[in-house]
Amino acid sequence: MPRIVALGGGTGLPIVLEGLKELFFPPGRGWIPSRDRDRLTAIVTMADDGGSSGRLRRACRVPSPGDVRNCLLALSEIESELASIFSFRFNGHDGQELSGHSLGNLILTALAQVETDFAKAVRRAGRILGVRGRVLPATLDDVTLAAEFAEGGTIEGESRITAARRSIRRIRLRPSDARALPEARRAIGAADLIVIGPGSLYTSLIPVLLIRDLAEAIGRSGAPVVLVMNLMAEPGETDGYVAGDVVRAIRSHAPQVPIDAVLVNDAPVAPLRLEPYARQGAVPIPIDIETLNALGCRPVARDLLGSGPLVRHDRGKLARALLELVVQSPRRDRPESTYPSREKSERPQPDAMESAPR
Repeated sequence: MPRIVALGGGTGLPIVLEGLKELFFPPGRGWIPSRDRDRLTAIVTMADDGGSSGRLRRACRVPSPGDVRNCLLALSEIESELASIFSFRFNGHDGQELSGHSLGNLILTALAQVETDFAKAVRRAGRILGVRGRVLPATLDDVTLAAEFAEGGTIEGESRITAARRSIRRIRLRPSDARALPEARRAIGAADLIVIGPGSLYTSLIPVLLIRDLAEAIGRSGAPVVLVMNLMAEPGETDGYVAGDVVRAIRSHAPQVPIDAVLVNDAPVAPLRLEPYARQGAVPIPIDIETLNALGCRPVARDLLGSGPLVRHDRGKLARALLELVVQSPRRDRPESTYPSREKSERPQPDAMESAPR
């Protein structure tokens, strides 16, 4: 089986992980951790500062647990009460200490204090849940997002940026020198396919790529990089965007990250399903094939649409399309990096990954 690394957060990354888990590790297939654990790796944004995650970040000084929890559950193989308990959320009156908290977030926070290391806490939670693959925080640094808006002004904090619903000109990560988890860099170096998205462009996808060490590792990797295009535009983030605008936004923030292919949905969405989105000002993202080709990205169109009232990717269709891309996409050359990398001095073995030209 290939080694696939998926980056992002929110609701998009778990869909990718669930589909690939079901494809790679169907019921009855033997699971050998030493052989299979690195076949599927999630590298998760740590910028969330809202809801239960934000409260725990402020109260307990731990990295954001929410997106990590969702990815652990997506890769969990335990069909029992344990996974449902992990996703349980406390209800109560506003102001009560536990109201709104996810039990999984609380467990991760407790494990982080027991282990005194959040990455070790995530690994331990993965063993508890029988995770098929790996979930890695993108960074262990205390990071914050800051957005500069098109009409002027800035806001700090992922949750405040999302709530503002204003057109974003640029997003920044503070501190700008946040360091990547070494395991995440190594996973990228060993990957056969690197997947970005789907997910919120400025608050889930780009924040991971703003971690310089990760962006450099992707640029040096010979693995093809595929962007999974969102089905719908997101008010305040991608209003009026076409597919080419999404690629341009990623390149302007992380120019060292190549995008070799863009996976897009070509199945029509019934007008009835679009009505709730239209009331919120959201429409499907137009796919401008000629622009993608001009940007050097190979458009790959497939039926990726899921069933049900929400316009979401079907995890099985998406996983099969990604596996097809592993076979069809050639590896890139690895020319010498044009700038020094911290990773070269930190890794215990020679690094054969080099930067790809833009």
